[in-house]
Amino acid sequence: MQSFGPRALGPRDGRDWLIQSWQLMWRRPWLFVAVALFAPGGSAALLALPVWAWWLPLAGGWSTLLVTVLCYGLPLSLTVTLACALGRAANRKRAPAARQLFNWTAIKAIGKASLFLFVLLLQGYLVVYWVQAQMLPGNLDTVAGSAPSAPAAPFGVASTLMGTQLSVLGSVVLVLQVLLAMFVIPLQLFRELPLSVCWRRSVLAMQLNPWLFPVLGAIGLALLVLPFFTVFSIPAQVLALPLPVYWGIVLYVAWNDVFQGGEEEEEIEELQQELWRTGISGGPVSSRSRATPDSGRPPAGARRRRRWRRDSVR
Repeated sequence: MQSFGPRALGPRDGRDWLIQSWQLMWRRPWLFVAVALFAPGGSAALLALPVWAWWLPLAGGWSTLLVTVLCYGLPLSLTVTLACALGRAANRKRAPAARQLFNWTAIKAIGKASLFLFVLLLQGYLVVYWVQAQMLPGNLDTVAGSAPSAPAAPFGVASTLMGTQLSVLGSVVLVLQVLLAMFVIPLQLFRELPLSVCWRRSVLAMQLNPWLFPVLGAIGLALLVLPFFTVFSIPAQVLALPLPVYWGIVLYVAWNDVFQGGEEEEEIEELQQELWRTGISGGPVSSRSRATPDSGRPPAGARRRRRWRRDSVR
């Protein structure tokens, strides 16, 4: 079934997205907790690789940056994408949420979307690093190469692993805002359209909802700089665990509202069938859908079949 969007909404709908995302998290709390552990667990595993101990001191600032984004950004991208897919699975009725993700099609879609989000994040960091290198050519390599290698997290954006996770999440939000790509991830996951088509639809959806730009910018900047303030360093590390999962669910809820009218495919099909049966029997309609017009007629395919049968009889 094709999507019903994009459509224009108001800031009040954005507040509803936050509420609905929180409600979805509480439907499968332990499942979302397990997904939330992917980001710090993956980062800790990548940082523990012994290759960094001897390779990073010999490499320049560019190599340090690449490894930093790899160790922190790749697990975070997977967590956000998996949470987005899990949010939809938890909202659907047909099968348990976990079973909907354990198939080759879902795993392939999650892998492609995660890799795409990681590439966007990497390009954003490379552009910022290049701009800073042009402005401060003599200082960046010295700063990047002087990071201590003794602690468990030898390099990173912030001084702690969880603080760096939160800063990288803020960078993800800012990259999605700057590139008008907020809806690309759910479109790729749930529609499996070509990347160019997903991007065009995402750009159109964000142009129809310009209030998203200051909201995403404020959220991204807040998450990016929060770990660097001593007063907020501990709350930032606490928030770093659930926020990537929560952001992934918000992406799903926003896509569902903008492109689907707030309904899933099976709900739309049920309402269309109910409207069709009601139109034939003449009974009252028990429910309405925002995405389905109240025409009182059967679907177009059924009308064509009935017309063909009448012509055949004649």
